[in-house]
Amino acid sequence: MNNKEVINLYIEDRQDTLEWMEGEVDIETLDEVVTFIINDIKQKFQTDLLSLRDQENQYYEIEQIVEFRRPHTYITIPQRQDVKTLAKNEVRLNRNIYKIKNDSILLEKYKGARKVESVDYQLTAIKKANQKYVDTLIGIFDDLVIQPKKRNSLKIEEVKPIQFKNEPESPKFGQSPKESVSPSWIQRKSLSDSNKKNDLKQFTIDEVAKHNTIYSAWIVINSKVYDVTKYLNKHPGGQEELMKGVGTDGTALFMQNHPWVNAHYLLEQFQVGFLINHK
Repeated sequence: MNNKEVINLYIEDRQDTLEWMEGEVDIETLDEVVTFIINDIKQKFQTDLLSLRDQENQYYEIEQIVEFRRPHTYITIPQRQDVKTLAKNEVRLNRNIYKIKNDSILLEKYKGARKVESVDYQLTAIKKANQKYVDTLIGIFDDLVIQPKKRNSLKIEEVKPIQFKNEPESPKFGQSPKESVSPSWIQRKSLSDSNKKNDLKQFTIDEVAKHNTIYSAWIVINSKVYDVTKYLNKHPGGQEELMKGVGTDGTALFMQNHPWVNAHYLLEQFQVGFLINHK
């Protein structure tokens, strides 16, 4: 008789438990379910950077959760002091149990000891949800780095990414990058508009402060001034979160929430100038 295998993921008062019978579920299926859970956590906490650790405080990557069969994984968010995960193998208040077979998953949701919901998923639905999450990220980056003229063209063209020699490897999941590295699936922004730098102006913080509405939204990040009006509705954390930094020097706020992101790479086309006379 096969044994039941279990993996637990913890973040704050939330616990996600994967259960399956040994030898009856493919590793690819388990990876899809773990990815589904991780993506849900990222959306709930409005972040794209998580750290995964086991009981021995060993960091590892998302695919290694299944590969190493570590029974308990503790999830934290770098730079987020408000998110606290205790490294204890205690049943959390909010628990999701995924009972996994190769082609279907039964999700049972608990609040304390009380079952509040049961949901049947087909594996195909899990895969589609995971792909939708990736497509959403690609769409956000595409809106930022692909020229509007090309996006609005009626002629459908196959866009081939530029290949760079000796391109640095992306940082491992849960580790701080040694330098800013852009995801390899994002096409580099065209450098043909070389005259734009000559149009950039200098602004004081008082001038930036005048642009603090959804109709004219400017923000300062690392002494660069960006007009993010057109980006408000594309911000993954929502318009309200981005508006907290509009009209101000938002460097500290940005670093608090997105320390791993190269802001200028994403927002270069929105830059209108530089900040001066500001301490």
